[in-house]
Amino acid sequence: MEKALRYAFAVWIRIGRYVQDGRFNIDNNLMEQAIRPITLGRKNYLFCGNNEGAENNAIFYTFMACCREAGIEPYKWMKEVLSRSLPDMTEEELTKMLPSNFK
Repeated sequence: MEKALRYAFAVWIRIGRYVQDGRFNIDNNLMEQAIRPITLGRKNYLFCGNNEGAENNAIFYTFMACCREAGIEPYKWMKEVLSRSLPDMTEEELTKMLPSNFK
């Protein structure tokens, strides 16, 4: 009981925000579902070979989760992005290629 009360007091401000403002969700289930495939494979990522490989995996899976969130087919998005000359693009052009801005 003590552990539960300590937790409740630690998050009391957030609980108050939830009760006072109906825009706040009581949980973050949508985000947890989006990252579930990433966390399920976490043990496999230990064998990326090196830190650079692990970082590349993290970037790749982040893009895939962003595509899914934006309602874009990841394969189509990646095919379109990789068919362009990315090193020659400006920062503004690269920003337009992000899944959330992609059309």
